Amino acid sequence: MDFLALTTRAHQATGKTIAGIGTDDWDRSTPCAEWAVRDIVKHLIDNNEHRAAQASGRPRRTRPTTDDDLARSYEESSAEFLAAFGAQALEKTFDFGTFGPLPGKNALAVLFVDNLVHGWDLDAALGREHDWDDELATAAFRVASRYPDVMPVRGPGGAFDHAVESPPDAAPGDRLIALLGRSIPPTLRR
Repeated sequence: MDFLALTTRAHQATGKTIAGIGTDDWDRSTPCAEWAVRDIVKHLIDNNEHRAAQASGRPRRTRPTTDDDLARSYEESSAEFLAAFGAQALEKTFDFGTFGPLPGKNALAVLFVDNLVHGWDLDAALGREHDWDDELATAAFRVASRYPDVMPVRGPGGAFDHAVESPPDAAPGDRLIALLGRSIPPTLRR
């Protein structure tokens, strides 16, 4: 799989969602326990800045994270992140906290899943139906299905919750979010 191409598409999709967040939406709760909409966007910006610095070997750039700046900061940090992940970055090893040290390709795969799923989290928080790209959701499912079902990766306080059941005929995006412990709100079921 070409994770850079997939990640680019995931960043574009999540960027559209973030660009559509209204002034009154930043405090909305999300499927991520204890995180409001602004917290998810700040998390994505932080990931982009931190991993771009690791990939490029340059100092980390920190962008403004007031509500008025979040969409622009996400867009800028996303562009920097994607530019930093060339062939040389894929050969590096990244200290990845919860997941331990990861080769660049694996680190990029984890970041791809994180960005894509948080796009769904944001749409769910805003009461919008998420427009899944089935190819992206299927690729993310393949990656996430390899995540161990142990702390600190899964469980209360982990990066993800334990998987929940999804119907056997569930669409790829619905299967992905169920695998990562998210339930589909009844208003968003297809």
